[in-house]
Parts: sequence; structure tokens; C-alpha cells
Amino acid sequence: MSMLISYLLILLTGLVYHYSSAGPDTLPTELSLEAWLARQHVTSFKTIMNNINPPGTSRGFFAASLSTYKPDYFYTWTRDAALVSRVITSLPETNLTILTDYVDFQIRTQVTPTVCNCLGEPKFNTDGTGYTSPWGRPQNDGPAERAIAFMKIADRWYLEGHDQAYITNILVPAITKDLNYIKDVWQQPCYDLWEEIDGIHFYTLMVMRRALLDAVDFFNAHSDTPFRTDSYKSTAYQIEKRIELFWSSHLNYITSTQDVRNGVQKASGLDVSTLLAANLVSERNDGFFTPGSDKILATAHALENAFKSIYPLNQQLDERLGTSIGRYPEDVYDGVGISLGNPWFIATAAYTELYYLAIKEWKQVGVVINGINRSFFHRLLGNSAPNFFQQNTSYYAPGSLELEHLIYKATLSADKYLATIQYHQARNGSISEQFDRYIGYMAGARDLTWSHAAFLTAAKAKSTKRPIF
Repeated sequence: MSMLISYLLILLTGLVYHYSSAGPDTLPTELSLEAWLARQHVTSFKTIMNNINPPGTSRGFFAASLSTYKPDYFYTWTRDAALVSRVITSLPETNLTILTDYVDFQIRTQVTPTVCNCLGEPKFNTDGTGYTSPWGRPQNDGPAERAIAFMKIADRWYLEGHDQAYITNILVPAITKDLNYIKDVWQQPCYDLWEEIDGIHFYTLMVMRRALLDAVDFFNAHSDTPFRTDSYKSTAYQIEKRIELFWSSHLNYITSTQDVRNGVQKASGLDVSTLLAANLVSERNDGFFTPGSDKILATAHALENAFKSIYPLNQQLDERLGTSIGRYPEDVYDGVGISLGNPWFIATAAYTELYYLAIKEWKQVGVVINGINRSFFHRLLGNSAPNFFQQNTSYYAPGSLELEHLIYKATLSADKYLATIQYHQARNGSISEQFDRYIGYMAGARDLTWSHAAFLTAAKAKSTKRPIF
């Protein structure tokens, strides 16, 4: 026992040194936030490329991580691959061959025999065969995210002036296959994006709705494709009505799952996937549960409140850092097994992205502070909050001094979440899946591809000079 205690003390001393080597009065980084963002962009893109087509895998394989033991993430998840490909499609440094290889691999998985015998099979082996061990299946957000990614790739292919036949003959049949699947199964329970709960999920329905509406725009833009989009519109409308039922006026936030049949228990109903969904659909700019909408902001406030009290890391927080955010308050997955859940880089990055996307909305249409989002703005504004809450409902127009002050405060908060990522990542730019709730050291799968993609989207949202995905 004494040897174990000595080992733990040595380990703890090493970790403390890792985070304190910059001195007692400074955060452990030599770079300003802006300089770090530029450097990390290069590092994250390189890491993503290293995780694509690693040696011994089929062409087009996107590894979730190169980690093969505790945890073993050396598979391609339909979801992760689609989310990552959507991000890198918009980066000019991405070689188009990477994207067409991804398309080829995914089209093969659409016809690969799987356990669930459906397009909702969640993950595949390095050679493209289906994973056959027990797992949470189906996961029906995957086909929707893949359809969104395929349409993005088609748009890039078209804008670069390549042969339209590739879109018509290769991409369109694959896209419509996923869209038709969505139309057939959207009302059916499935497992959530964390692969833990069998039910009806806010996130899944939100990405399905975006896929269908994106398809309407896509097929209208490519008028030579002989597809009618009426059924996509009508299904998207039905999904909207179902999504609206996830709002709880009693709790004043959006619950993540309904009609649970099996899986982990989430007494609070809170889940950062709700915010991930808002970020993902923001490009539609239609106000439907978008980042700047009152119910999304109320949910963001409730989630942050929960994680502030749960994670010791968030106690006596340095004023230059933002709250470390996890998946959901009841989480017990520690990156290897079951104990206590940790903050995730994906989740913390989501707050930066959410704030900057909300700012973009406010600049366009202004902001209404009401009973639903009041607590969010109270936290954001701090001591200046009373000046904004003299009425039950207040509207601040684009260009007004009040809105400019709100945007200033939101910008400061958004950058603090980025600073949190900068603080807890490795000095060489590595970003794992999680970081420890007590000491902040990285945990879970190393260099999770999705973590690096999440950083890129958060950084893009911050930059006004680059397009949002």
C-alpha cells in the first residue's frame, strides 16, 4: 500500500509541475490566444490527416482515434467521420482526394452486411466490414450527418468546376439513400450520439431535419437532378413539431431524450448534445433552436450551472478560464471505464462555438431578453445585468449600445472556453477526448479526431474572416 501511495504522489507531483511550470501567476502557455489559435489550426488539421487512412486500413477510413487499447477507438464511426469530413471540406488545404476516398468508403458501408441490417449501423472496422460485437444500435443520426457531409462535398466539387457527372451518378444516389432512410425511421427509437440510451433524441431529430432541408436546397440548386423534394419538406415539418416537445417550461431547458426504452439514466435530462445540435444546424439561419434562440441559451445556462457544481476543476476557477463542460451531469464514463465522468474537449469547444454563432445572430436580428433566457444573460452581464432587466421583456436592436455591450461580454466569455482548451491540452497541441475533473490532465482516447474538428469549428466561429461550416 505504501508503494502505491508513493507512486500516486509522484504522479500527482508530475501533473502539478506540468500545469504550473509557467509560474504561479501565469497560465501555463507561452502564446497569446490568437497566436495559439493559428498554431493549433495547423496542428489539429495535421492530426486529422494523420487519423485518416492510417497504415493498414482501407482507403477512405477515418479513425475516431489511433488509440487501440483502453480505449480502443480504432474504428470509423459513421457519425464521427461525417462530422469531421464536413469540417475539412470547407478547408482549402484539404485535398479533394481525401473527400472522394471518404465518399467511396461510406458508399461501400451503405451496402455492407451489418448486425442491424440498416443504415444506422454505428461503426465499421478498418477494412470496411461491419462491427459485429454487441453495441448500441441503430444510431440514426449517422445517415443524416453523412447526407449533410455528402452535400457539402458535392457543393465543393461543383464550385471547383469538376464534372457534374460525379455528383449525379455517385453522390446523389448515396444522398437519397440516406434521406429515404431518415423518412422511414425518424419516428422510431434509436441510440443517441453517446451510444448509451435507446429512445427519441433531440440531437438526432435536429440533424435529420437539417439533412432534409439541406436536400431541398441542394436539389433546387442542381436542377438537372430529377428528384421531387415535397416529401423532404413535409417530413422536416413533422420532425419540427416533434422537436418542439423537448422543451420543458417547468425546468426551463430542453431535455435531450424522450420515450426511453433502455440505457443509462439521466435524471436531469440535460445533455450538451442539445447545444451540439444547435451549432450544427445554425447554418440554416432560420431561428429554429439556433444558438442565439432563447431556449438554447436557457439550456446552455442550465448545463453550465450543473457542471460548475459537479467538477472540482471548476471551483476557484482562474478568471481567465471558462467553465469546463462535460457531456451530461450524470456521466460516469471516464474515458476507459466506469467511475466518474470528466469534462470533454468537444463539449467545452461547443460553448465557444455557440457563443460566437449567437453573436452572429444578434448582429443580424438583435436580441430579446425574456423570462426564458434571462438567467443566461444575468450570468453573462454580471454586475451590469440590472441595467438590462428593467422590464419583463426587452429588445436590443442591431447596432444599439446595449447590444454592443452584450456582444462584448459574450466575446470575453467565448474566448475563456478556448483558453480552457489551450490550458488543458498537451503542450505539443495534442487534444484527447476528455480531461480529468480533478486535476485537468488529459484522459480518454488520445488525439480524438472529433476533438480536433471541434476545435476547428470553434475557431472558425470566432473568426469573422472565415466561413462557418
